[in-house]
Amino acid sequence: MRLKDKVALVTGASRGIGRASSIALAKEGAVIVAAARNEGDLASLAKEIGGKTKTVACDVTKSSDVAACVKQTIEAFGRIDILINNAGIGGYRPFLDWTEEDYDRIMDTNAKSTWLFCKEVIPHMLKQKGGNIVNVSSVAGLQGYPSEGIYCMSKFAQVALAQSLDREFYQQNIKVSLVCPGGVETHFAIGDGRTEGGANMKGFSTAEDVAEAVLLAVLPRDRSRIVNVIMRPMNEMT
Repeated sequence: MRLKDKVALVTGASRGIGRASSIALAKEGAVIVAAARNEGDLASLAKEIGGKTKTVACDVTKSSDVAACVKQTIEAFGRIDILINNAGIGGYRPFLDWTEEDYDRIMDTNAKSTWLFCKEVIPHMLKQKGGNIVNVSSVAGLQGYPSEGIYCMSKFAQVALAQSLDREFYQQNIKVSLVCPGGVETHFAIGDGRTEGGANMKGFSTAEDVAEAVLLAVLPRDRSRIVNVIMRPMNEMT
């Protein structure tokens, strides 16, 4: 087990990429702290993983909830070795149809939550003299797409933060990575023009595909760090 007893805090852990990543990390021996809002889904995940798993009901957009989540993790396990910033929402509709409420909801969930968790976790990683952070962004954080303007903004923000943190903290042995998938067949992709089983979702990557990239980014290595993993399903052009 390559991550034996490493403590991994995963946001948006109850479904999709977060759930798959939690399972993949646990299989390598990591202790999982699963953060999300849906307590029922979190309980199901904890039952599936078994072993040392802690669930935290958390609104990732609220600084008080994020601080409490990190505090509970430190109190329970004494450290945080891995942070997976996965919580996210999106949507697909014409630019002029978006509202200010949509903007706040997407930016807070995707970009603000990433900043909040990094802000709370990095001081502990500095004390530990190392750690791994993975921002699960998107190819929409590398290139703009029509009908995804606000979502792209939020994902570009995650990319910018990861790049900044990498340059600021790599000499303190804090490795900051990006995982940028294209279309992924999860509940996240459904809505605003996409339906479960629809033709425009066939051939998408799976949550497990992305979880393998997350795992790759945090596996122990002394002389290198993974900065960005870009993924494309076989039905998408680059």
